This record gives sequence, C-alpha cells and structure tokens, in this order.
Amino acid sequence: MRKLMLMVLMAAATIAWGQQLDLKVLDKVASKATSSTEIGMDEATLKATSASLDETNPNQVIAKKTVNGLKGFFLRSYEFKKGDFKVDDIKPLMDQLKAPDWKRFLRNKEDDEWVEIWWHVTNGTADGMLLVSAENSELTVINALGISEPKDLAKLKDLGVPPGIPSINAPVAKE
Repeated sequence: MRKLMLMVLMAAATIAWGQQLDLKVLDKVASKATSSTEIGMDEATLKATSASLDETNPNQVIAKKTVNGLKGFFLRSYEFKKGDFKVDDIKPLMDQLKAPDWKRFLRNKEDDEWVEIWWHVTNGTADGMLLVSAENSELTVINALGISEPKDLAKLKDLGVPPGIPSINAPVAKE
C-alpha cells in the first residue's frame, strides 16, 4: 500500500504548484501520537538548503535538481496506540478540501487503510497536491507545492530515507 502511495505521490509532485493547506489543524491529532515526524520546508528553506549542497557530490546534485522547482514540502506523519486515532479526527483538514478548486484524484480503501490524493486546480492547471494516508494506528499527510521532474524524484530512492518516511520503490527513468 505504501509503495502505491509513494509512486502516486511522485507523479503528483511533478505538477504540485501553489496551494498550501493549514496543517496546524493536525496539532490536536499530533498530541495523541506516540511517534511523530514533521517536515515543513517553504520555498526559502528549500532554496537555502539546496544552496548548501555540494555540486561535486553526485547524490547532492540529484537532491538539488529535485528540489529546484519546489515551492514547499510539508509532511506530517504520526503513529498512535490502537484506538487513539480515528479518521474523523482529521475532519478539519478534509473540510479545507470543500473549496471548489480542490478535486479528488484518487481514493483507495483496503481493510483498515485509506488513501486519498487531491489536486488543487486553478484555470485548468494543477497547482497543489495533498496526500492523506490513514490506518487505525498511523496517519501521514503530505502537502506539496512546486514542480519537479518525476525522474529526479525517483532517483531520491537511492539516497536513503530518513526515519519515519516510507521508502520509494519506483524504477528510475532513463535519461
């Protein structure tokens, strides 16, 4: 399930552009978590981080090329004791998607797992993306803004994955 989620995320991130959601509504959910990972990188942070990367290191060149077009990347991932999290807990986040420019792209439900991907569309162009993956003891939310090439995102899988972030198992496109 996570492999499917991250493969779709890679495709989604290629055109995610400009609609950031208010993820502070997840603070109440976070207070119940036994484990949490939060990443918040706005455009300035992404630029500052990529400017410090070493142009002579092939892995850092890949990372820099991947984040070059991104405007923001925001991730919240939480683990809970069984029963401490219910999908209704994220209703305030999902209510933000009632705005007319948000369109559901994917919904997948298997047993106790639920994944949705939403696009924010302005004038017929996708300019924001939200991914929500939930189970009875886990929640991951990703809001991506900006443009990146799918082949560059796929190459990130070879660089290692920080703890708390599922790995990407996708083929790398040949250049």
